Amino acid sequence: MGNFYVNHTLRGPSQQAVGEALLGRSAVVTPMRDGCVVVFDEQSDDQDPDAISRLGERLSRQFDCPVLAVLNHDDDILWYQLYVGGELIDEYNSCPDYFEADESFDGDEPGGPSGGDAEKLCRAFGAGNVAAVEKVLRSSGDDSYVFAVERHQDLVQALGIPSFGVGAGYRNIMNGESPDGLAAKDLLKVT
Repeated sequence: MGNFYVNHTLRGPSQQAVGEALLGRSAVVTPMRDGCVVVFDEQSDDQDPDAISRLGERLSRQFDCPVLAVLNHDDDILWYQLYVGGELIDEYNSCPDYFEADESFDGDEPGGPSGGDAEKLCRAFGAGNVAAVEKVLRSSGDDSYVFAVERHQDLVQALGIPSFGVGAGYRNIMNGESPDGLAAKDLLKVT
């Protein structure tokens, strides 16, 4: 069984400010690193795209900042939405045919990734290597990633944002698995 997780990376606001904005939700917020914090939200961790989108839009609008909402489904799909100023400006799916392929598998591999705009991602997070981000987004076929978590790791590295969200979701953290490089005391738990 592969990874299942969801998180939101915000560029700009502090851990404390984001924690205050999330009061009334069950969530965890990382400290700021590289100008970003990562949010792990219990409701989003159910992998409901609507819940993920609503939170990404809300946080982006409230803080007038970029928010990258990421979902990893069974290490087969890396899906993201990019919000800026509360508006959805980019969406990506590493395996858009995944669920259709399961239902009518005929031996062919699912098609390649859809969506994703490396320039918008780089602009939102102040990254300069558009070609590296593009390579991560477009890899498919023989040079494809075996696991979505690997694609996610390479994406955050190319964007220069914290890797706290790679392989981590709300339930992981509640089960005592702190994101790499962080201790439980570093995390702000919100209820």
